[in-house]
Amino acid sequence: MPFGLGNVWPMPRLPAAGLALISFGGLWLCLWRQPWRRWGIAAIAAGLVGMALTRPPDIVLADLGRFLAVRSPDGAYWSAADHGEQIQASFLRAETGLDVLPWPPADESRALGCANALCRYSARGRSVAIVTGTAALPLDCGGFDAIVSQVPAGFRCRSIIPVIDRIDAWRLGSVALWFGKRDITIDSTNGSRGDRPWVPHPRPRRRAPTLTTSGGS
Repeated sequence: MPFGLGNVWPMPRLPAAGLALISFGGLWLCLWRQPWRRWGIAAIAAGLVGMALTRPPDIVLADLGRFLAVRSPDGAYWSAADHGEQIQASFLRAETGLDVLPWPPADESRALGCANALCRYSARGRSVAIVTGTAALPLDCGGFDAIVSQVPAGFRCRSIIPVIDRIDAWRLGSVALWFGKRDITIDSTNGSRGDRPWVPHPRPRRRAPTLTTSGGS
């Protein structure tokens, strides 16, 4: 988004290292009185540069799979979500500083081709299957580097390629994927917050054991 709305200017998230540099530079400026205190300005500037070096994720799956966004070649996001997921779109816009656009028609994008409930998304030399409905399942694992599904995708391809589906979004919270030349990086909301008492880690309900009785003679 090139321009701000009102008094809000979307900007990329400041990484932890950048925040540490800015804090260190500010303390250096405040604690010293000698001329070399000005070196704190360099630390602050280096911390701010971290925002420019932060690469937004290529795919985001959130809100139990109802919100799906993939990055377009021009740097914005295409979102497969209805009006009920606008708050997730606003979060993504605020987190990355990029605009979130509607899902493009099939004939307008070479990076995203869809047929029925299956889309093929291409980015950074990777080919990803985007599943938007159960009609695309079961899915052939061949020819894809990863699978991202808004519905439960099962376990068929998980031992071969990375698979993120609605169940993963339920367990892990929002999930983001970055594509590299050698690997695919996956991060999640609950994973980044760690294993703490206030971090939810939902687990499937266990069925109560069935008691069996045998009649005696």
